[in-house]
Amino acid sequence: MSCAVATLVPAHAEAQGTSVLMLLPTDGRTLEVGREFTGALSTADYVSVDDYLLEAWELEGRAGRSVTIDLESESFDARLYVVGPGLAGTLLDDDSGGGCNARLTFTFLENGTFRVVASSLGDRATGTYRLRVSERPGPSPSYGCGEADPEALAALPTEGRTLEVGTLAAGVLGPAARIVQDGRAGQAWQLTGRAGERISIILESDDFDAYLYLSGPGLGEVMTDDDGGGEFNSMIDVTLPSDGPYTVIASALGSGEFGAYIIRVEETADLNTLPLDGSVVALGQTVDGRLMSTDPVLLEGRRGQVWGFDAMAGQRAVIDLRSEDFDTYLYLVGPGLMQPMSDDDGGADTDSQITVTFPETGTYRIVASSFSGDSGRFTLSVSPR
Repeated sequence: MSCAVATLVPAHAEAQGTSVLMLLPTDGRTLEVGREFTGALSTADYVSVDDYLLEAWELEGRAGRSVTIDLESESFDARLYVVGPGLAGTLLDDDSGGGCNARLTFTFLENGTFRVVASSLGDRATGTYRLRVSERPGPSPSYGCGEADPEALAALPTEGRTLEVGTLAAGVLGPAARIVQDGRAGQAWQLTGRAGERISIILESDDFDAYLYLSGPGLGEVMTDDDGGGEFNSMIDVTLPSDGPYTVIASALGSGEFGAYIIRVEETADLNTLPLDGSVVALGQTVDGRLMSTDPVLLEGRRGQVWGFDAMAGQRAVIDLRSEDFDTYLYLVGPGLMQPMSDDDGGADTDSQITVTFPETGTYRIVASSFSGDSGRFTLSVSPR
């Protein structure tokens, strides 16, 4: 990563000059090992040639001493510089501190006064920050910029809020809700699940753009979703890797967004075992149907209707799903197909189409669904190829 050279130009000025980070004024800001300090970037601070705001601190270094400096902020993507005696060049870090925070670990090669410069990655982004100098830093966080801290999410209090498969619950995000990430307010729920259980978690609100988190044993990283539930609703479709409990967090996409919401957990249906209930389609036939909000949840959290088709091994066909009410999504499962076949926009516009040579003789299941969980009328046809 290349380092930026500072130009001592106040944010309100246009003058040009040649300088280095060591010449940035500290205005009495001094760091000490073992302590944490707070500061704030503002439009009155100096800027780099890359248009980043800069605020400098002094740190006295002793040759042979190793330190770790952390720059953390909830307001901006932190960028950290260190310059001083004995260093061959400018030390620079962006996201080594976990999330969008910065961290530098190094050993002083000489005694002297060093400049530690707090900056923000972006066009003059402002806000408060924390600077900490440690001899024994904690473990490096495993999550990156734009990702949620899994430990922080798991530590959110559920305050008696529980979820179970097949249940619906209601909640309200208010100004007193905990901040989850990037200024978002969130409310945690405890979900007890079983290893191997396939579920869909749906968060819906008429008051805010929903954002959903899921963390827990065996997931490895926090699962998130913005609009997977259609419109501004969220949905996470998952096969639970371990027995629970899991933490589900109902949140709003934007900071300062609040209001009422509902959250429900539904078992995801197995496409191969969905009942046909007399719904069948023959080769050369077109049938009409209507997707309902009460239809079962299928793969990837989508609701759908299943139609049976009796095929012969080696038979070739084209399956078309069309709708003027929603963006269609089509699945095909059955004997000899190791994985479901699927299509989004293989037909005209937002219609779906699957061309298939059936590997075995038997009854196949054609599943009519919508890309974003919408409902409405559709037509389904199977044509010879």
